[in-house]
Amino acid sequence: MDAAAPPPSTSEEPPARDWSLLPLDVLASVFVRLSAVDVLRGAGLVCRSWLQAAKVPDVWRVVDMGYHRIMSRFDEKEHADLCAMAKAAVDHSDGQLREFAGRSFVTDELMQYIVERSPSLTTLRLVCCYNVFSASLASLIRESPQGASFP
Repeated sequence: MDAAAPPPSTSEEPPARDWSLLPLDVLASVFVRLSAVDVLRGAGLVCRSWLQAAKVPDVWRVVDMGYHRIMSRFDEKEHADLCAMAKAAVDHSDGQLREFAGRSFVTDELMQYIVERSPSLTTLRLVCCYNVFSASLASLIRESPQGASFP
């Protein structure tokens, strides 16, 4: 008697998922957990629905640009790009930005931009920001609402 041949493989690949069909609030919830740089440089550029999710103001209430891998470069063009990304994040927040963290690329001009467009700003963390004049920070603290903390 011949040995029975193994049955044909029935392992079909699962159907591909269309991540662009996720509801906007679900995508926005995922984007909140990504860094601002990752959303601006990648996730928000994938497709139309992801771009819409990247524009939801809730995604931009906390913008932490302090410790992304591109921060290790000390390139003027890279710093200019980071300033442009920070401004885009502030614009996307639609006045709801509460916390901002930046590292080395932050300038007086960027600080002014953030302060003028972020009435809800309560927390500011700047690391190695030698280009920010102390008078600008003093003015920011004086004009901040009660309860603001600037560690």
